[in-house]
Amino acid sequence: MSNPGDPQRSQQDRGYYGAGWSQPAPPQPGSSRSAPPSQPGGPYAAGPYAPARPPRQPADPRKAWAPGASVTNTAGALIAVVSLVLVEFVSGMIGLIGTSLVVHPFSTYGTGDSLVSGFVTGVFLAPFPFYAGAFLALAFLTPIARRSPLPTVLLRAVLAGAAGTIALALVGVFTGSVGAIRSGGARLVIDVFTTPLQNGVPFTVMLLATSTAAWLWLGRPRGGRRAPGSPGTPGTVRPADAVPPATVQPPAPQHGVPQQPPVPPYGGQQPPTNPWGGPAPR
Repeated sequence: MSNPGDPQRSQQDRGYYGAGWSQPAPPQPGSSRSAPPSQPGGPYAAGPYAPARPPRQPADPRKAWAPGASVTNTAGALIAVVSLVLVEFVSGMIGLIGTSLVVHPFSTYGTGDSLVSGFVTGVFLAPFPFYAGAFLALAFLTPIARRSPLPTVLLRAVLAGAAGTIALALVGVFTGSVGAIRSGGARLVIDVFTTPLQNGVPFTVMLLATSTAAWLWLGRPRGGRRAPGSPGTPGTVRPADAVPPATVQPPAPQHGVPQQPPVPPYGGQQPPTNPWGGPAPR
């Protein structure tokens, strides 16, 4: 039987039961755990922790460029670009209906295309590079942020329209190069300069209106109107209970006059001065 006063036994017992200090868990085989910076000579593998990354500074809402991605930026870009596509769709549909009164929609004309195929090409396929370029610019480079002033939002919409026009020109480099083999170098100039500007300028003007609508939509309150009686609506906070003022004022203490102890209510006996002494005399 061991001596209870043995220091080795007491240290073993403390370590076993975890009293006063805790032993570190042994490292698992194959693990790459490193020692904390405060313990340079720890029992684990050498190597400091990776330094923490500094917090990213928020973009200035008044600058034209605000790189970053968020759900709000993507929603604003979708609202602006989809609204532009809807405007083009309604405008093209009106023209298609008017032309269908004279020419059959599926009859071929000129270059061999029908009215329906020309409608799809003019509304969706041909301006698609502009839609994609404007959406990417509004979603990641020039977002429509509610905390940005309206002039900044309009400037960002112009930059997004310029990005869409550049996208049209880049596509025109490919199509113009192919067409230049058959029709000469004039086709390259048309596809790279004139056609992108012809389509990009009116699209940018419409993008100004749709970006303003998206800016207003993102700032509207969420959730709609609250039901009467729900928390946060006027009239739901209970007023504080009114406390009437005291009608009987206690007498003011006078200097030099000993104060009498308060008389217990209902004529009860006063407690003895020494509760641990004998019974009070009768």
